[in-house]
Amino acid sequence: MAIEVIMPKLGMTMEEGTIIRWLKEEGERVEEGEPLLEVMTDKVSMEVEAPGSGILRGVLAHEGDVVPVIQAIAYLCAPGEEPPSALERAAEVEAPAIKKPPLPVEKAVPPIESRVRASPAARRLAQERGIDLSQVKGTGPGGRITRADVEAFTPEKPLPRVAKVIPLSGVRRTIAERMRKSAQEAPHIALTVEVDMGEAGATRGECSYTALIVYLVARILKDHPLLNASLRGDEILLFDEANIGVAVTMEEGLIVPVIKGADTKTLAEIDAEIEELARRAREGELTPDEVTGGTFTVTNLGMYDVDQFTAIINPPESAILAVGRVVDRAVVINGRIVVRPVMSMTLSADHRVLDGAVGARFLRDLKAGLENPHPSLR
Repeated sequence: MAIEVIMPKLGMTMEEGTIIRWLKEEGERVEEGEPLLEVMTDKVSMEVEAPGSGILRGVLAHEGDVVPVIQAIAYLCAPGEEPPSALERAAEVEAPAIKKPPLPVEKAVPPIESRVRASPAARRLAQERGIDLSQVKGTGPGGRITRADVEAFTPEKPLPRVAKVIPLSGVRRTIAERMRKSAQEAPHIALTVEVDMGEAGATRGECSYTALIVYLVARILKDHPLLNASLRGDEILLFDEANIGVAVTMEEGLIVPVIKGADTKTLAEIDAEIEELARRAREGELTPDEVTGGTFTVTNLGMYDVDQFTAIINPPESAILAVGRVVDRAVVINGRIVVRPVMSMTLSADHRVLDGAVGARFLRDLKAGLENPHPSLR
């Protein structure tokens, strides 16, 4: 009997997956446990292993198709065996439809004469000058184009030549959809502070600034629960642990692995975990569990010499902290101008969940923690 290959459920929240590519050709022999295809969830891309041995037949979903979880996408058959027919599959279960990527639709374009109202004189002049009448705005009765409209028309400058077209797909498409949804649904407020990082630099030792910030954020969130929260329907969920996402840049886009229980880990443990998760992210080895369950996100562009920026909230979280570079600046301390290492932090928060004053108090406490680190960190 043919072995069914299904779209696997790779995470608790996964409802559908996108076929990136098949690693085996239809008609090719496949061994159990062999990588069979690549699937994109809303978080990561994963290799799916063959559930058994056989010949790949009856492929139902192809590159770009979006398939509900646990739905059949192909079969592994014995030599000479045929995969189930469409009627046999329908008799077993009425499966949700596979979503095919949209195809370009060719539309018949009527001739310009039937689309544009213009006087005969305007048409003759437009033809002589090589002007497309559909680009000319008519000022005559009912929007009719006159000869004077054609004489006054100035053609738009041509667009630059396109060097390359990059499909909006895979990770990039997922990022685009999530960020669009976040920007449209969550009214963002942004608050910025500057921090004297002199003491923090001496305290962190060999650990990164990002690790130190994650360490402090995880602990300070306990006093500011609305920033460690999520809006679900008409309820605000407050979380009892701090799972801090750390944005990692990859070639194909951005991914946010999560430091689970960051409020219970040491600075050194957080630093080592960030480094390991970043490595696994860039090598495509993250599991769905490692990129889900975040309650707050930190994103740092300081390594790219960015001084300050505003980040979009990573849904369904209620806040994100954007961190710039540490740079020497002249500041006034006790009436004297001195040079100190300064860093800018910008908090973006969901105004439906919290007000500006709540975010300001969080930044005040985080700034104090960085400027006067606890002795235990030294």
